[in-house]
Amino acid sequence: MSHLISLLIFCCGIHFCVHAQPGASEKNRKVQVDSFIHQQMRDKHIAALSLAVMRDNKSLYTKSYGYSNLEHQLPATNETVYQIMSITKSFTGIAIMMLVEEGKISLEDPIGKYFLDLPQAWSPITIRQLLTHTSGISSPADYKKIPCDVGKCENEYERGDLIKEVACLPLLFAPGDSTSYSDTGPYMLGMLIDKISSTSYEDFVKQRIFDPLQMHHSRLVSFVDLIPNRADGYAFRNGRHYLAKRLDIEFANAGIVSTALDMIQLHHAFRSEKLLKKSTWKLMWTNARLNNGNTTNFGLGFGLTPFQGKRRIGHYGGGGLGFAGGISYFLDQNLTVVVLTNTDNPDIGTLVNTVASFYFK
Repeated sequence: MSHLISLLIFCCGIHFCVHAQPGASEKNRKVQVDSFIHQQMRDKHIAALSLAVMRDNKSLYTKSYGYSNLEHQLPATNETVYQIMSITKSFTGIAIMMLVEEGKISLEDPIGKYFLDLPQAWSPITIRQLLTHTSGISSPADYKKIPCDVGKCENEYERGDLIKEVACLPLLFAPGDSTSYSDTGPYMLGMLIDKISSTSYEDFVKQRIFDPLQMHHSRLVSFVDLIPNRADGYAFRNGRHYLAKRLDIEFANAGIVSTALDMIQLHHAFRSEKLLKKSTWKLMWTNARLNNGNTTNFGLGFGLTPFQGKRRIGHYGGGGLGFAGGISYFLDQNLTVVVLTNTDNPDIGTLVNTVASFYFK
């Protein structure tokens, strides 16, 4: 699952010393980016990395590095498929806002309106609070052992069992009083999409997001289906790479697989009404407000932490399952950068945003 590392990299604007020269030629800029990526892959022991950069309607750079499978020394390509981990939460947010635009749900609806078997303390929590990580609901990643374990092996889980894992835990705070990054909220929102859309979460995001954006290599992860060009996920410990642990219970919180070229298509969606109205995008990119009036660094499915003083919309994903990636959209630069990797990397936010800084005007 997407773990606490995701919270750290999601919230923190980390700066890295960059040596890009203003007005550098595209050729020189690519040399600088390549040099930085190779350095990061050496320093962070990244097996494979795929990169895509787009400004306005122009693709500035796409390239893949390293090996998608170390055992067979298979080079990564621009069609290599990675688990995007917690970036999935942004797609879940987009899907929810589609249902809001259609009048099928409201952001202020309490989740108890749709699920009758929730703990009493959860019932008043709103869809907005689930999207903005202000619900107070615990995440399974917060605990080494869940006290109300449903007693199943990972490959026996059914949709909804993850909710039962944390249902007996008290809220971390009253809904809206604070913020705590959670997998449970987006997971529950995926179940809501199942219920409201008359189809499955998988089919909804395919038909309403992936197909319109021509994201043909994107889907929900499966460890049974054959997925062409799928990368293996790795951890690096004690000087060696290891195959990372796999969880077959990822869903609307961290369950999508994609390519960097697919993911960069979101750049077009951000700047148009292909998926959502411009007013809806603006709402999603507005900082959530707590009960006391203070704002957070979360929007509706997106992180809003600036980088080097520039407005940034995006999400990172990682957390110990062999993959780490990020997408950052810099509004005032009309610039989007996607980086996907197949190795645990707690500094993925630094990597993504530093690449972007080479293209800052």
